[in-house]
Amino acid sequence: MAQGGAQLDPLKFSCSICLDLLKDPLTVPCGHSYCSSCIKRHWDEEKIKGIYSCPQCRTSFKQRPNIKKNVMLAELEMHAD
Repeated sequence: MAQGGAQLDPLKFSCSICLDLLKDPLTVPCGHSYCSSCIKRHWDEEKIKGIYSCPQCRTSFKQRPNIKKNVMLAELEMHAD
């Protein structure tokens, strides 16, 4: 049986805001991940509406959610360089 490296689909590791590979990936409470700068900019723009939402699934949050670094995706980002 031939062995080879796993093929990763770049679309699965892309930010749905900037459409580029995730940079410093953060995960929002609904589970979607975005580039740190993209989601922060998106929520800075939504601040005037007073309701924050996930750009992908449109789940809304009354307060700006705490977002956490996606460690697994960040590790993949480091190995892609």
